[in-house]
Amino acid sequence: MKKGRKFFYGWWVVIAIAIMTFTFSWTTFSIVLKQLMEQFQTGRGAISLAQSISVLGQGIAGIVAGRLLSRFRPRMFILWGSVVCGGCSILLSLSPTLWYFFIFFCATGIAIGFNGVISTFTLLSRWFNRQWGTAVGIAQAGGFIGMMAITPLLGFIAANYGWRATYLFSGLLVLIVNIPLVLFVTRDNPQSMGLLPDGEQPDDAAGAASDTPAGQTGETRGGSTNTGILTFLKSPALWLVFICFAFMGIGYSVVVNHLVSFLTDMQVSATLAASALGFTVGLTAVAALTSGWLADKMSSRYVAILFTVLAVAGMLVLLSAHSMVQIWLFVVLYGLGIGASGTLLPIITRDIFGAANFSVLFGLTNILFVIGCATGAPLAGFIFDATGSYQTGFIIVTAIFVGAILAIYFAFGAGPGPFRKLPTQK
Repeated sequence: MKKGRKFFYGWWVVIAIAIMTFTFSWTTFSIVLKQLMEQFQTGRGAISLAQSISVLGQGIAGIVAGRLLSRFRPRMFILWGSVVCGGCSILLSLSPTLWYFFIFFCATGIAIGFNGVISTFTLLSRWFNRQWGTAVGIAQAGGFIGMMAITPLLGFIAANYGWRATYLFSGLLVLIVNIPLVLFVTRDNPQSMGLLPDGEQPDDAAGAASDTPAGQTGETRGGSTNTGILTFLKSPALWLVFICFAFMGIGYSVVVNHLVSFLTDMQVSATLAASALGFTVGLTAVAALTSGWLADKMSSRYVAILFTVLAVAGMLVLLSAHSMVQIWLFVVLYGLGIGASGTLLPIITRDIFGAANFSVLFGLTNILFVIGCATGAPLAGFIFDATGSYQTGFIIVTAIFVGAILAIYFAFGAGPGPFRKLPTQK
């Protein structure tokens, strides 16, 4: 930003999205999992199917949202999605049966599919070009910091007032926080305020036009024109990105949904277990911010590999953990490692395939992440029910993280490629 320029309004949009992100906390289910098992008299695998149903609903809705966002305003998707999500969370607190709980958990997932990452990242892509990675990283980081703060509070509410009060609080939080932010802070694009992306001034537009924004040509094969989806589906690169998204979803879902139960099985107090999960989520904020900034400077391929290696190291620590010292080491490594995925997966999609098809392609790739999340939580639950341990599930997670590293490397091509982004990609 040149001297004398005003603070770019796009950063207020980033801050608003960051605040809204943490209200859709995925840690709630993990915190109340054992209470739900007791309430509905079922095992960990069966109750975890609720999470699977929810994230599948989110993924399907995300595909629809991705196709509609090229014609409709993302701000409206975010607004009505927040209204439905908050309302469904309140209705979850009234669940008399497991099937009732499943139905409204699914409805919550569908709502998040419309107002979640696809809508918010599409909104940010309209406000930022050259600083898009940083903007996504800040939005993700702010959301994770908020979740770090809110998770111990959710743990306290669950421990003292039960799961119904926890879901009631979560629903009210979404309604009270998100609706004013959408109505009074967010805007669909900078042009609606007489601005240009990245806060460019009119006298900079000519120079900026000669520099292709990050990802608009793609690092390897993206185009600036709208390409048919069938063309992309024939590309091995897209299927490798699909694999990476799915694997990261499995690894994320297994740990986030079962970490509190794993720790309480170790005789750790429920409050301390929730705090450990909160710190894990909080450290992902550091990874989200750092990885987004790095992805503006260097190839997102190598940024993703670096952070996934940290996640692998964290899982290796968890596999042999018998004390809280080891658990805290895991929290640091895994939190930093997995935290980058939410920031880097959309950036990778845009870097490889270009900006013109981003909302549609990210909708497709995001459903693979969602399928991974839907698979991971019940998989770990059923493995525990069968073996009495999470050990096998954690070994599987470690192996698939290694697979994700290989998939993302080859998605950019067989050759090593440039380490730093070219000037036209910044």
